[in-house]
Amino acid sequence: MLILIIKGLLIGLAVAAPVGPMALLCLKFSLERGLSAGIATGFGIALADMSYGIIALLGLTAITSVLLDYNDIIRTVGGTILLLMAGFSLLKILRDHKRPAVAKLESRKSSRLLLIFTSAYALTMTNPMTILTFLAIFAGLGAEAAQTERWIIASGIFVGSLGWWFCIAATGALLRTRLSTGTITAINLLSAVIIGGFGTYVLLS
Repeated sequence: MLILIIKGLLIGLAVAAPVGPMALLCLKFSLERGLSAGIATGFGIALADMSYGIIALLGLTAITSVLLDYNDIIRTVGGTILLLMAGFSLLKILRDHKRPAVAKLESRKSSRLLLIFTSAYALTMTNPMTILTFLAIFAGLGAEAAQTERWIIASGIFVGSLGWWFCIAATGALLRTRLSTGTITAINLLSAVIIGGFGTYVLLS
């Protein structure tokens, strides 16, 4: 059982580790709003990955087929959301560039956590190709693998993914206490531009 858990943790890390728009989003929220905002982002991402994992685990072929058939539409929605988020971030940076954004956002942090979590979950769910990863993972276990073993690995994937996002969030929260407001603003600006680039790529691809 321990081997299965470790295997799931490693798979979860491998799925989450590639640098992409969600990693930048998690770091950005951590810099702006602190550790709790970063964790809320990571939890939403990990839960979305787990949702796709459960679909693959249960062999829900009808749902899988619909997700893959409408992949282009779903990706278009995801790319548009990324562009909108990047645009709003840029506008906010331009509006607040003369004011200390970190202090301003502190009082509103708790009221935004649910929205941050929901946004991260929804945005991650706009990448239905993730389900192919989990289908390949569970297919690799072999038909002889017991259902219990599959659930243990699926749980390990969720915990491993969440652990990675916690590291990203902790890094952003640590930098938030060490860097000046101007440096944080510059990082947020660069993150917004890159996120917008990812959104453009998703739309064009």
